[in-house]
Amino acid sequence: MCIDYLKPEVYLSNYKIKILMRMFLINLDMAKTEVMASPEEKADAFRRARERMKQKGITYTKLAQSIGKDAMFIAAALHGQHKLSINDVEKLSQLLDLDTETKKAFFTYPVRTNYPTETDPFKYRILEAIGLYGDAMREVFNELFADEIGRGGDGIMSAIDFSIKLEKITGSHGEPRLRIIMDGKYLEYKEF
Repeated sequence: MCIDYLKPEVYLSNYKIKILMRMFLINLDMAKTEVMASPEEKADAFRRARERMKQKGITYTKLAQSIGKDAMFIAAALHGQHKLSINDVEKLSQLLDLDTETKKAFFTYPVRTNYPTETDPFKYRILEAIGLYGDAMREVFNELFADEIGRGGDGIMSAIDFSIKLEKITGSHGEPRLRIIMDGKYLEYKEF
């Protein structure tokens, strides 16, 4: 029966169904991870949410109690350092009366740090590859470990429960190449 709503002739012929379908599609979009134009735009959205909290006279403790989380976890989330579940973002948005663009920032994954500098050429090239592909690797990592509640994928690969293997291989043109295989346990950032 719901599948009938997806037919264009039904969708276009009935205004109520059209409105319901739009609401359904908007909800589906909000369940996905969002992409923001720039880190500055994202940081600005988190700043607006914190300002809104202060304008309303709401403390991190009160906000956390209303959402059902620890105040430090919520404070970190409002600084872009933790990802909230879809339900928690909805609660936060209602409590702070956030606009759509500000709310969108809470559906992005955190970016926590940059890689260190190194002068040894071997180590530098590995760090250069991480610097070049790190954001893409993180986004694919987030997708690989994502879950239906919107928190999965916000984690790291352990460097303790970890193994690394280097293999000398031959490339497609007969050239020697290095393959690096990292195998680390997935560790999700704790929700508290």
